[in-house]
Amino acid sequence: MKSSRMMVSVLVPLVSAGLAAASAQAADPVADRAVELARAYMKAKKIDKLEQNMLLNSLYRNAIGDFADRWEKLTNIKVVSSPLGYTDIPSKIMAEAVAKTGSFDIFNDFPYTMPDAVGAGVVVPLDEYAKKGKPDFSGVAPGLRYQQYYQGKLYNIVLDGDHLILALRKDIVENPEVIKEYQAKFGKKPGCPATIDEWEQMAAYFHTKEGETRWGMKFDKPLYGAMGYRSVNFSYRHFPAYFGGLLFDKDMKPQIATKEGVEAITKFTSIVKYMPPDIQGWGTPQIYPFWGSGQAFSVMSFPSIVGYGNSNEKSVVKGKQLSCLIPQTTWKGKLVRRAPQAAGTGYMVNKYSKHPELAYYFVQWLTSPSVGDEAIAHPKGFWDPFRKSNTTNEAILKRFGEDFVKVTMENSNHAVSLLLIEGNYEYFKILDNNLADVMNGNVKPDEAAKRIETGWNRVTEDIGRKRQIESGRWGVETGLTGARLMEM
Repeated sequence: MKSSRMMVSVLVPLVSAGLAAASAQAADPVADRAVELARAYMKAKKIDKLEQNMLLNSLYRNAIGDFADRWEKLTNIKVVSSPLGYTDIPSKIMAEAVAKTGSFDIFNDFPYTMPDAVGAGVVVPLDEYAKKGKPDFSGVAPGLRYQQYYQGKLYNIVLDGDHLILALRKDIVENPEVIKEYQAKFGKKPGCPATIDEWEQMAAYFHTKEGETRWGMKFDKPLYGAMGYRSVNFSYRHFPAYFGGLLFDKDMKPQIATKEGVEAITKFTSIVKYMPPDIQGWGTPQIYPFWGSGQAFSVMSFPSIVGYGNSNEKSVVKGKQLSCLIPQTTWKGKLVRRAPQAAGTGYMVNKYSKHPELAYYFVQWLTSPSVGDEAIAHPKGFWDPFRKSNTTNEAILKRFGEDFVKVTMENSNHAVSLLLIEGNYEYFKILDNNLADVMNGNVKPDEAAKRIETGWNRVTEDIGRKRQIESGRWGVETGLTGARLMEM
């Protein structure tokens, strides 16, 4: 997962001039209102200074301090962060639902933590505060913007475009010998694949054994045709790129044991034979450096893998990456493109905070267009581009590259959420375990689909089918079908 990237050494130079340019940007009304309202609240409550606490995804610990310091100078409110690994944050939030300590004012986690947090009553709806603050979500694609809501209420404000992207070795696809041979074989030049099937076709073609000489190049090490996350706790983040529809119908009946579901499982597991043999045990700490080593032709990953390839001092693929949209998949005879929002950081407010309104104002300020752009441009941060204003921000373009920003922003129009209903981790685990069994040759895709369906129905009954139906239908009936918020 993206948050495990804290274990990856991404050596990015701290360019003070770039930060100064970002800081010099004109303040926007959204940020200004947050500051003014926070000051007014402090004055009305006769509070001179205050300390609030944020449970922070540890990925952001190296950058958040710069913004917390500035917020304190503006408002006299000190925001203290407590970094924690992403796997531990949900349980910490649910423990707060029981303990009701108010020890944390803000929760920083991925959007799909929101349904369980809402169900436990530990996070507060932000609509009342948003009426005063008037946040601006314009320029954010629907598939990302709608992930801030649950059952019609605003609970989570997102500052991250972590929808998956595909990257190819640009130096290989632009090799004249490759172009000549590939075009003769397939009738087209190599480049970004249009479909999931074409990606596997390319993976098979470029998969090269150690010691082989191809296209005038000697491969001292194997060149794997593809890479992607295929381990338990990661597979469910990538499976949506293969499954083109809603995983549940209007009555919460799973759609995984259908023809389309079995095909998705088959294709998801088939391409693994062109990946490194131990890929099922890999996470970001292994995938990012391996991509940087130049030993893979293609990779489906979080957007920052392109930045890693360009900035890590040990990377041999700097300037040799081609950013691509997520390939299309087939759904009931039609081609659809689905870029899973595989992580993406957001901010929720603890219901038991002593000053939840002040916590909200910090969140609005941090995620505002101007300050949010600065966060994305921060050389020590891991926020990814996701808002239209990012496309004209010079500091962001310099950090990520114009081509990448253009592709990832277009990709955001096809962003889909992971499963935004209660119990999603239980649903995810069942999916991942069965996908692993198929990749290991223990079961066939159709049998795995039946097992997944049985397991999902059990989770639904445990939580309450009526309750899950209401949550699911809200997502569809409020216009989220296009954004596919009820899909993984």
